[in-house]
Formats: sequence, structure tokens, C-alpha cells
Amino acid sequence: MPHPLKSTSLVALSGLLLCQLGLIFVPDNSLDLYWVVLLSLPLLLPYRGLISSRLYTYKWVGFLCLPYFCVGISELIASPELRTYAFLTTLFSTTLFISSIYYTRYLRFNS
Repeated sequence: MPHPLKSTSLVALSGLLLCQLGLIFVPDNSLDLYWVVLLSLPLLLPYRGLISSRLYTYKWVGFLCLPYFCVGISELIASPELRTYAFLTTLFSTTLFISSIYYTRYLRFNS
């Protein structure tokens, strides 16, 4: 059975990826498919390292989710029509950041 923080990190990363891909279905979306793919591709990079519990991947995935947190907060304030997307992006990026930091501590002390 995987550690709960590892599972939380994987679920949060998957949720963040689905939020970014969900921008395709927003009506009257000014974003092209190009921008949606550009936002989604970096989130595919850490999956292999997260699944295999690599300490280094858990260290840098926290930095990877910070721009998504900034986008979520700015869209939460600026765009009322994207409020659900912004809230979910902020929630998943915060969860990913916190769970990856604490799982890094767990891996460092139990290795």
C-alpha cells in the first residue's frame, strides 16, 4: 500500500493536469489549443519519478506547481467566468506543493 502522501501527490498532479486540459471545454474560450497543450505538457514530466518515489522528483515538483498556483489566484480574481477552473487549479497546486514537501521529508528520513 503506497504512503498516503504519495497517493495525494499523484491525485493532485492528475487533478491539476485535468484542470489544464479542461480549458478546452470552456465556452467562448480565448485560449487556443496551443496554449492548453503548452500549459499541460510540463505536468506530464514528473509522473515517472513520482510513481517510483524518487526523492529528487518530489523536490522539484513543488517548484513546478507554483506557476499554476499563481495562474489560479490571478484567474480567481480577474475572470469570474473561469472561477471554477481557478479554484480547482489553486486547490490542486496547493495540495501538490504541500504533499510533495512532506513526502520529501518522509523519504529523506526513512531512506
